[in-house]
Amino acid sequence: MTRPVVVCPGCRVLTDEGLSVRTLEQRGEILRCECGRSYPILGGVPLLLRDPAGYVQNELASIIEGELSAEVQALLASSGPDDAPYARLQEHLSIYLDAHWGDRAEPAPDGPTPELGAAALLEKVAARAAHRVGLAIELGCSVGRFVAELARGADHVVGLDLHLGALRRARRLLAGEDVIYNRRVAGRHYRAATARGDDLGDRVSWICSDALDPPLLPGEYGRVVALNLLDSVSRPAQLLQVLDGLCAPGGELLLASPYAWQSGIVEEDARLGGADPAAELAARLQGGVELRARYELEEEDDVSWTLRKDQRSAVSYRVHYLRARKLEA
Repeated sequence: MTRPVVVCPGCRVLTDEGLSVRTLEQRGEILRCECGRSYPILGGVPLLLRDPAGYVQNELASIIEGELSAEVQALLASSGPDDAPYARLQEHLSIYLDAHWGDRAEPAPDGPTPELGAAALLEKVAARAAHRVGLAIELGCSVGRFVAELARGADHVVGLDLHLGALRRARRLLAGEDVIYNRRVAGRHYRAATARGDDLGDRVSWICSDALDPPLLPGEYGRVVALNLLDSVSRPAQLLQVLDGLCAPGGELLLASPYAWQSGIVEEDARLGGADPAAELAARLQGGVELRARYELEEEDDVSWTLRKDQRSAVSYRVHYLRARKLEA
């Protein structure tokens, strides 16, 4: 079976001879490199960042919450304030577990938009499963529903995200477990719901890492996916370079974004395309702008993407979807 190669993010370097990397060896719950760096595996998910200690200090809520019951997590979130770590964590998981797995949750999500938020994009990704590839990857995979669809058309899939709490649940769901999570009712009040998992065996790997610096070999992936991620990184053009680097010759990119730029997330001088980011994205891919290759556009569409916030509110987006084929030199 085709398997991904994971490399040390701390010691790889680009030389005149090419990319110099070292692979990692697992010893218990630690991945070690010959360079002396070590990376923890937390709840079955490896934390592969240049500064894992800094991540842990800033994300203690995500580190600790895996040890707590849903009832205790909801209690901690209720004490506030709204921007406290547990409150933000519970809100994030409620939104994305409903968007990805709401059609497989009991009770079903309520609110102003009862349909599954990810349904339109899931249909696009599922259609590609008929065209099988060896390796596929999704950057910004969140709680994993798109990874599940990708796995139906690939020998192996990598799901990569910087949110450890989301990845922990994705891993359990795609191991066939049912996952209890807290669904937001109003304010900081939650009720428990249960999402039904989908057992995909050992065909999926999970990595907690930065999408702008993934610890993976270039040119290995026949299908590279980044859905609603371009407007969630500091430099979208750099993300395009990463996606291009991962994509194998003749492979395909599946991209989607509402281009909902936000200060503090996307750098002011890094926003693509002015009033027409969709046209800018297409032009960059077709022309190979700042990329290693040019791409042929095979599909473009606008689809819906809805996020349930609570029992009485939701946010709806019109998402630009694009599928492009990497042209061989």
